[in-house]
Amino acid sequence: MRRRTNDGTLEAELIGAALRYVAVADWFESRPITRAEKARDREAMDAFNRVEAELRRAGARLLRRLGHRVVVLEQALRVNGLSIEPPGDGEEAADE
Repeated sequence: MRRRTNDGTLEAELIGAALRYVAVADWFESRPITRAEKARDREAMDAFNRVEAELRRAGARLLRRLGHRVVVLEQALRVNGLSIEPPGDGEEAADE
């Protein structure tokens, strides 16, 4: 029973991270690029990078927990028309 709670928590973290990523990405991409506001542009890029990293961490935790990382990767590559071979077991273990 505890595993379901943990999986549900990981799923909720992933959904939250994905929503934050989409919100920040939409905001970031709609910002006008100006030379006069370089500091604010750097802060915006830093915010975008932080939520992207959060999304990747949340997704990686859930995929490792469920053990479907390679399956999801293969499907993502196939759906996007890419013929790149996903990493084997040895490379996947190095990611963790």
